[in-house]
Amino acid sequence: MENAALSDRQRRLFDKNGFLVVPNALSAEEIKRYERVSDRMIDALDNKGSYVQLRPGIVQEPAFHPLLTHSPAVPYIAQLLSPNIQLHTTAVIYKYPEPDSEETRMRRGWHRDAGITEDLGHANLPRVGIKAAYCLTDFHEPLSGMTLFAPGSHLLASPLTIPKGGADPEGAVDLRLNAGDLVLFENRVFHTAAPNLSDRVSKAAIFGYAYRWLGGYKEAMRSVQPDEAVLEQVDPIGQQILGAGDGLARWAEEHGYARAPFEWVTEA
Repeated sequence: MENAALSDRQRRLFDKNGFLVVPNALSAEEIKRYERVSDRMIDALDNKGSYVQLRPGIVQEPAFHPLLTHSPAVPYIAQLLSPNIQLHTTAVIYKYPEPDSEETRMRRGWHRDAGITEDLGHANLPRVGIKAAYCLTDFHEPLSGMTLFAPGSHLLASPLTIPKGGADPEGAVDLRLNAGDLVLFENRVFHTAAPNLSDRVSKAAIFGYAYRWLGGYKEAMRSVQPDEAVLEQVDPIGQQILGAGDGLARWAEEHGYARAPFEWVTEA
């Protein structure tokens, strides 16, 4: 895995907004490769609607293995969380063009990730996970299928406020992105799927990482715990990402990203 040091500016932006855009994270060849395999897997599904989210089978597909440890995403996440992380969830999401109606324009589902808010409450949430969303198509127009974000909402200690009769909170952003761009966003930031009012299918691949001690939830985690045959196909860093060994921790120590020594007590 290539080394990639998070800049002070990038860290400040992530800490301020709860998300960070990394332009050109994928090359043109990588975009084509991941779009081809995503198309094949989505085409094999039955009963497709306007919104298709595929979770099972992604880590078992060898063509996706380079994304497990892709740089700069994984080095950045290891620096923003710690090297003590593994894959928590995956998804390939396709949004097909929809009719432009008031109902479609108002459809939202603002939420936070990681499945801990209901237990801990809005005021007590820690940052425990970060998702890497890779754009496989352009998102150049409003409501063209990109996830909407509420900047700074990761610091909210209360539910998200939506103006009466509206769909989005004040300051919500609909990012303009190119195919190959990467969006990193943490579990606490409020976000929602947006409709696709463009004339083409919007496509994205998402890999979510979290602290290893967090475990997993429901089908999402079961889909990213592969058998031994898959673990043998990836390097030691990928093996830790898939829940085995400490390859990423060793890599981080070699590159100066190891966790600082932790003390339980101190003298006063």
